[in-house]
Amino acid sequence: MLLLQIALAIVGSLTGPEDLRTYPPAENSPYVLPWDSGVVRFCIQGNRGIASHHPGDGIHAWDFVMPVGSKVRAARGGRVTTVIDHHDGRGNRMPNNRIVVDHGDGTHASYLHLRKGGARVAVGESVKQGAILGESGNVGRSLLPHLHFQVAREGQTIPVTFRDSSVTHHQGVPRMGALYRSEH
Repeated sequence: MLLLQIALAIVGSLTGPEDLRTYPPAENSPYVLPWDSGVVRFCIQGNRGIASHHPGDGIHAWDFVMPVGSKVRAARGGRVTTVIDHHDGRGNRMPNNRIVVDHGDGTHASYLHLRKGGARVAVGESVKQGAILGESGNVGRSLLPHLHFQVAREGQTIPVTFRDSSVTHHQGVPRMGALYRSEH
């Protein structure tokens, strides 16, 4: 048990937010967790993750475990700019399905690993926060069914927070290995 605690402490120090001062305050965040209200999800990988989410490949991204077919909801409103949902299969070199929402302020959110045929929106569609975008899957570079979520500006992921109260105990930044309830 002591070895497990030590291992978790080491992983905890090498992953997650490097400097919380670079993240906006959670109470003013325009983002909510991107799934049904009241549902609890496990954060399998957070910012500065173990398997990915490193500098150059989305350091400020999250992976939330979701059964295939779970509703993926807009974390923030905007206009849909990309819908790709024709890929199937998974593996290190397999293409991804994704939906991208432009927030109109130079940022856009990406929702990845959606199931084949799982999109519920079209390019050009305006969506409000909480709108159903599609269904989660296990497509592309994916070891298990999950939703990869990130927000970017000019091609680089940026630190964001979520205002859901279940995340505020972590200053609005989900951490790997913890459970989070969407409360919007």
